[in-house]
Amino acid sequence: DLFGGVDAVAPGRGKEAGGAEGMKAGDTVVMKDLKDHLKHARKVSQCINSHGKVHLCTSFIKEVISECKPVLDDDAITQIIKVCNVIKNEKVQAAKKKVKGQAQKSKKDKAAEARAKKIASETFGDSNMYDDYDEYGEQYEDDFF
Repeated sequence: DLFGGVDAVAPGRGKEAGGAEGMKAGDTVVMKDLKDHLKHARKVSQCINSHGKVHLCTSFIKEVISECKPVLDDDAITQIIKVCNVIKNEKVQAAKKKVKGQAQKSKKDKAAEARAKKIASETFGDSNMYDDYDEYGEQYEDDFF
């Protein structure tokens, strides 16, 4: 429906059909105890993980922390920082492992490149006649540029 009226009364939707009605932006969330807070946090994190957009997640977390500034004390902020540091360290370690894997891969590529160069020189001959001049030019560029 163009104006959304049909979806609101469509059979099989909403609380009448036994389904849960989803929350919309701007709805008030009632959280009375720790269990409610953690349940809501898990739901929000599921939504964020499903779309996987870093900039939206970053904006959301910044806004939540900024809006909760009056409620947060020094110890709470310290705990948040600790959690962020743990996550950051895990990401750094994962990146290092990824870089190590890429370095090994590049060694294989270098070996393949050397084999290809050897085959090319055997097939077409070795053209190292001007290599000394190239080295002089490279040294000149390094010294003066």
